[in-house]
Amino acid sequence: MIPAHNEEAVIKATVESCLPLVGRENVYVVDDGSEDKTSLIARKLIKNVLKIEKNGGKANALNTAITEFDLVENYDFIMPVDSDSVISDNFFKDSLPLFEKDKKLACVVGRVVGRDINWITLYRAFEYEIKQAIHKLVQSRINGITVCPGPSTIYRSRVFKRCRYSSDTCTEDMDFTFSIHRKRLGRIVYEPRISVSTQDPKTIGSYIKQLKRWYTGFWQCLTKHNIPFGGQSLDFEAAILANDGILNLILVVMYLLTIPVFIWSKPMALLIPPLTDFFVFMLPMVIYVALKRKKYKVFFFLPHFYFMRLLSSSIFLYSFFRVVLGTDINKRNIWQTERYRIRRKEIWAS
Repeated sequence: MIPAHNEEAVIKATVESCLPLVGRENVYVVDDGSEDKTSLIARKLIKNVLKIEKNGGKANALNTAITEFDLVENYDFIMPVDSDSVISDNFFKDSLPLFEKDKKLACVVGRVVGRDINWITLYRAFEYEIKQAIHKLVQSRINGITVCPGPSTIYRSRVFKRCRYSSDTCTEDMDFTFSIHRKRLGRIVYEPRISVSTQDPKTIGSYIKQLKRWYTGFWQCLTKHNIPFGGQSLDFEAAILANDGILNLILVVMYLLTIPVFIWSKPMALLIPPLTDFFVFMLPMVIYVALKRKKYKVFFFLPHFYFMRLLSSSIFLYSFFRVVLGTDINKRNIWQTERYRIRRKEIWAS
């Protein structure tokens, strides 16, 4: 199931990557109000193409495809795929048996692999590797996965009988994941052997824009789903991520503020925090990624990585103030609206 909006440059490669795996008749494209040739290109490859005349967003496109094509009734498994992604050849061979072994499994999450184009995408590839090799594996073991990535998750179709994608937040995939947890629809596991290659931002501007959306959506989901008061592993894991993200930037600011104090009295003490961070955290992670993915050039990009990490932490904190404290550009907190209060009651009631 491939939602697409103005994706004429990449839709052909994505559809063609699916055809050998599931067959032409099992690939569905929903064109979300594109103004280019997305639908035309898709129809040359498959028959199951739905064109929505007015752009309504990814969540609406996915829900429309599920309903119009009657996917829940026709299939045991449904996999949404972003229109700029390519599925690995072994994805279904190594994911479907997991559902057979565990009847309580709601979905299986695969590894997201970025395409190494420049220093920005290289940092994202570095981030993917660390977060998936450490965070995702731990989250999977405690059933606390916080996000089933849009392009790399396969679901039991019965999940969509109880859940649909929501437009309430900026991150429909994370919102959907939280709903699976809250409704107790089954376990979510991470399988590192399967992967999906996807396209990441190539410029600082697009990178910042994406992070704003991701982090804004993260705080919206925490607020909407009453984190950390739900009594689930999700609450524990999401709370750790939230505190860790804020604490990182606070520590950096505190360090910068102490520089004038120590520079005259104990200048050598100023070296302890950055050297500890470098040798205990950053360098081991860079070595791991270099060896695991055979990307040895990552060593030359360490200064850039520090810059990107600081930028990411700053946007994370900015998103916190914007969403949780209600200081967004419209000077209002959307989570105090009547629509939100009704929506939250529906989530907990179901």
